Amino acid sequence: MVAAEFVWVAATDPRMTEVHALRHEVLFAPFGLPRDDGWDDEGADRRHLVALAGGQVVGYLNMIVELAGSGHVRQVSVTGAFQGTGVGRALMCEAEAEAMRIGLSLLWLNARVSAEGFYHRLGYRTTSVESFPSGRTRVPHVRMERVLCADTSRKR
Repeated sequence: MVAAEFVWVAATDPRMTEVHALRHEVLFAPFGLPRDDGWDDEGADRRHLVALAGGQVVGYLNMIVELAGSGHVRQVSVTGAFQGTGVGRALMCEAEAEAMRIGLSLLWLNARVSAEGFYHRLGYRTTSVESFPSGRTRVPHVRMERVLCADTSRKR
């Protein structure tokens, strides 16, 4: 894996400007969609994890802490030059660690069908019966979940 630093930041952190650019580059620009930075980043229930390499944001993950003891992982993004280097895996591992630190028992996400295998390798299971179009892109997604426990012996 490439050397990267993983930092939880506030929605007001100046690095969120880089996050907005990354999210657009990875999640929307490939579909010709206009940039939209108004993704509801504010709120005590929102957590923002950035991956930094050389001081630059190269990865991002948003986790919404839900009242039912679960966390909703969204907007997992890794810049093209760092895809396939382990940054995405490390983002997810840190999200799981943070979720356990704050007492969550489940993480869930809506994954693009093309990323389903990635999440399966991390221990997530598909819970939706069939795929569904999601968000602005209308790309097929599936709901996936992972029950969290103190035993983190699985391969990362």
